[in-house]
Amino acid sequence: MNHLRKLGLASFFFLGLGLVCGALPGSATGWTPQTAVTVALVCYGIGLILALVAFMQSRRGQSLDGITKFLARGPLALVTIGVLIFFLRAMTGW
Repeated sequence: MNHLRKLGLASFFFLGLGLVCGALPGSATGWTPQTAVTVALVCYGIGLILALVAFMQSRRGQSLDGITKFLARGPLALVTIGVLIFFLRAMTGW
């Protein structure tokens, strides 16, 4: 498996893990709310760093197939779309 695919999959995994850790109720995990937020933010941070690394490495002059391009560039695009949605919701007061 290509190293860009591995980085992209790892980024998707950590972003998804952060989402799951933040969304699970405290009764299911036994964590306090502060612990759940901390774990979710750490997972988001690791996922974002991996997404940035994969995106920057995919911009080099090498030819990539479609799946590798998606896995390398997709996580950063999803993070960007999510930040845009939160920004627009904050600006409109919705």
